[in-house]
Amino acid sequence: MLFFNNSWLIPMNEFLRIVRKMVRPFGYDLCKKEAYNLRPFKNFEQFPDLAVINQAFSEEHKEISKSNLKLLKIIIRTCTREDRNVKNHSALTGSSLKEVVERCLISVVNSINDALSRENPPNIEVIILDDHSDAIYLEDIRGIVSKLQCIWTIQNTNTRGQGASLHQQFSMARQDDALYYFCEDDYLHEKTAIYELWAFYNEVYKVAHRHLILKLQGSESLHENSHYPSYILLSPYRYWRSTSDATHCFFTHSKVVNEYWHCFENTKYVGDPRKRYLGSESRTTNLIFKDLPGFSPIPALAGHLQSQATLPPFFDWKRLWSAVGAPLAGALSN
Repeated sequence: MLFFNNSWLIPMNEFLRIVRKMVRPFGYDLCKKEAYNLRPFKNFEQFPDLAVINQAFSEEHKEISKSNLKLLKIIIRTCTREDRNVKNHSALTGSSLKEVVERCLISVVNSINDALSRENPPNIEVIILDDHSDAIYLEDIRGIVSKLQCIWTIQNTNTRGQGASLHQQFSMARQDDALYYFCEDDYLHEKTAIYELWAFYNEVYKVAHRHLILKLQGSESLHENSHYPSYILLSPYRYWRSTSDATHCFFTHSKVVNEYWHCFENTKYVGDPRKRYLGSESRTTNLIFKDLPGFSPIPALAGHLQSQATLPPFFDWKRLWSAVGAPLAGALSN
């Protein structure tokens, strides 16, 4: 792949067009520096199913040592306090933050239990990383996660604040050997979400022999102004679209966190009025997509209930909202 500097574009536009046409027969192309790019397929029809991944991404970064894909650790960050205006109504749901968090947690618990009910399920451990929620709300959280059919714990963050919470969760994964799902407390999940994340990751890793990053919903750039080229893969359950950006809520392996720790370190600045730009996804975890493939499901497996703008297109959150029922009122499915 050849890159050109933007400053060349105006005086050399015609020249670049000619050069681009000349190099394409040899498998090369021209694009703006840092632009999203995919390697072209050759003899596409000869590649069965997910084997195309070996062609889709550079083979320079191959996983050498074996990784534990059987163990899945899920870290759910929670924070429900009066000083966060917990009783204010959400513009999207018309409900309090407390109810939003509880319904979303119920959906995650249901999804985890569904994964555990499958044949040859992963070994799952759940950690509620709580940012000093008020005791009354923390007790409600405890009541919901007590329905989990796996090992679970609740622990307080060392320091208050969104950035501190993010940094701590990634630090917890850094020296481990397990798959990790980093989750926030306002994501409403499909019942099959956890199992499908784990199954798809395993399927791709088995073919490509490398780690990746999975996001539960497509980013806005996939559906609005930046229609960059994508690969679409079909799993036994749904399609998955390649992506080059994600929020700090995603699914990957602990070895990714360790190897790319320089992309996680500055997440500690998220929420800092003076340095928050240093903790943005574009300056931290999105940099990993330069080396590793990423995918998001179609349709989405979860929706961020922060606002209408953060929801994926055509996501029927009202269906899932109703399915979990009223918090702490027999809402958990059997």
